[in-house]
Amino acid sequence: MRIGTWNMEKYPFAGQGKGPEAAAFLASARVDLWLLTEVNAGWRTPGEVLVVSPRRVLGDSQRRWAGIQTALPSTPLPDDGRIPAAAEEALCLARVQLPTGSSAATVLVACSVLPWDDAAASWPGLPSGNLNDQARFVLDHHVDRIRRARRPGEPIIWGGDFNQALRRPTPELEQVGYRTLGTVDGIARLRTAFDQCGLRPLTEYAENRMPGREAIDHLAVSRELTVAGDVEVFRPPTTAAGTRLSDHAAYVADVEL
Repeated sequence: MRIGTWNMEKYPFAGQGKGPEAAAFLASARVDLWLLTEVNAGWRTPGEVLVVSPRRVLGDSQRRWAGIQTALPSTPLPDDGRIPAAAEEALCLARVQLPTGSSAATVLVACSVLPWDDAAASWPGLPSGNLNDQARFVLDHHVDRIRRARRPGEPIIWGGDFNQALRRPTPELEQVGYRTLGTVDGIARLRTAFDQCGLRPLTEYAENRMPGREAIDHLAVSRELTVAGDVEVFRPPTTAAGTRLSDHAAYVADVEL
């Protein structure tokens, strides 16, 4: 199965604005299961179904933090009403039915967004304080939801825009003032989260849209799954209007399921 994650930037509509070019970019990667962030709830790809995270507390009802798109049968796994809305609005969780002959009947799929600097301005309900406090608040909730939803032995795919690198910049970049994308503490925090779910990140050493800089969007899969080759980085082209299609690269991997 070919899996991928991409931040679509600013929730495009499929049929207007940059939407057709975003659709062409997605199609060019030939992905079976997309984990999309900054996705429009009305986004449509022929033959596929999009499941989205809950409506955000602030903003247009169509603008969702996260979504899962696939042609495979999928069942959304909404929250049970007992958990913090500010953390839940940035999680899309679904159970995807795998084709006959796969190593498992289903795979648990999670797509997340974590806070960034100044996220509270567009994300009510985050704890006051620094970015580490806010990221921990959301990430801990997502880990708990994933672990509670998982069936015994069920493989997991988790990805999205974590706004957090899994490594520091090279010493050469640090010497000229480049800082860690996210926070230094966030590196260990995100590694621990993946480990708690029995996952290995595929994007640890991937670069982002700017060559030489660390990825902040990630794909992680259950350790027992076989991955063919390295994760592929797809950098979006400039649109026909001369604007950027997205400020994030897409990340794609081939996983045996």
